[in-house]
Amino acid sequence: MKTYSLFFTLLALFALGCSKSEEPTDEGGKLKHKGKAAYTLLLKRNGRLIGTLLHADNNKISTVDYADIGFETTDTPLLLFEEDRILTMYHKTSDCTGNITVHDFKTGTFKRREIFTDLDACQLTAKAIVKAGSTVYLAYESGASDKTVASFVRAIDISGSESSFKDVALAFRPQGLAFANNRLFVLGLDDAITGKHKLTVFDEKTTTSPYTQNLGFDALGIFKDFDGDIIIGYEDHHTTFDSASLDYDFTNYPSGAFPNFTGSEFRYFDSSGRMYYAMLAGTHSSYERIPAVYDFEMNSTVLYAYENFLTEAERDFKFEIENTTVVRYDEANNLLLVGYKKSGGDDRGGILRINPVPNPAFAGNLDLDGIPYAIYVD
Repeated sequence: MKTYSLFFTLLALFALGCSKSEEPTDEGGKLKHKGKAAYTLLLKRNGRLIGTLLHADNNKISTVDYADIGFETTDTPLLLFEEDRILTMYHKTSDCTGNITVHDFKTGTFKRREIFTDLDACQLTAKAIVKAGSTVYLAYESGASDKTVASFVRAIDISGSESSFKDVALAFRPQGLAFANNRLFVLGLDDAITGKHKLTVFDEKTTTSPYTQNLGFDALGIFKDFDGDIIIGYEDHHTTFDSASLDYDFTNYPSGAFPNFTGSEFRYFDSSGRMYYAMLAGTHSSYERIPAVYDFEMNSTVLYAYENFLTEAERDFKFEIENTTVVRYDEANNLLLVGYKKSGGDDRGGILRINPVPNPAFAGNLDLDGIPYAIYVD
C-alpha cells in the first residue's frame, strides 16, 4: 500500500514513521494489537441518526449491538459541534421552530432544548454552534433579506431544567465559532464594507468584545486545535492564534499541496496532536473525500487514497465504496477507522480498519445497514 505526503518530502513520512517505531511488534514486524475494543457508532439512515455499539478484536469488528448507549435517535442536524465525546447539534424541527441536543457519550446522558421560541424563527438562519461547559453558543442571522439581516450570537445556559439565554449583537455576519481559554472566537464576514473576514473575541460571558482582528479575504473556517489555540483555515495556509495572548503566526503550504481540512465536519486529534479527518481529495484520488492525517508540528499530511491499498474489484464490488464520511483513530490498537458510504443511492455503508504508516495495510471491514456519521473509541 502506498501513502502520499501532501508535501512530497521523505522527511515528513519519516517523522511520522519514527513516532510509531516503539509500538510492540512480532518477529515479522507486524504490529501486536492490544486486544478487544468497543466503538460507539452513529449511523445515518433515512435522514435519522441511530446509535449502536461495535465490538472488535485483533482481527475484525465482530458484532453490531444496538444497545442503549445514551443516544436518542434524532434527525440529521443542520449544525454540529463535537469535543471530548460530547456531540452538540442544532436541528430545525419545522420551518419556524428549532432545538439543540447535547449527547454526552462519557456519561450516557442526553439533553434537548427548544430555542428561538421568543423570535420569528421563520426569518432566522442558524450559522454556527459551539459548546463550552454548560453553555451552548449559537450564531444566527435574523431578517427577511440581506439588506435587513442582523447578526447575533446567543449564549444558552443548559445547566438547569429550563434554559436561559442572552443575545449579543455581532458587527459582522457569522461564519464560524470556536471556544478556548474562557473566550468565544467568532469568525465573521464584513460583507457590507470591505468584503474581508474578521475575528471577534468575547469573554465567556459575552459581555465585552475586547479584540477584533482583520483576517483578510478567503478564510474558510475556524476551530480549536489540540493545544487549545485557534486555527483559521485558508486554502494555501492557516493562521494560529494563541488563545491566551492572541498573538498569531502563519503556516504556509507548498503550491498544490494543501491539506484541505477546513471542509471536514469532524476532526479528531490523537494524544500527540495529529489530526484525522475526511479530506477533499482533489487530484489525489478519484474519490471526493479520502482519509487523511495532518501533523501540525511537521506541517505534513499523509493521505490514504483507496486506490493505493484496495484493488478496483474490492473498491467497486466487494466494498462498493462511494465516499469517506468519517475518520477516527483507535490509539490503543494503532488502527485507522474509516467510515464510508456505499454506492447505489441507498443508506448503506461500512467501516474499514487500516494499519497506519510506517506499515500501512488493510486490516478489516464491516458492512453496515446505515452510513457511518460519527465514531467514538471506548
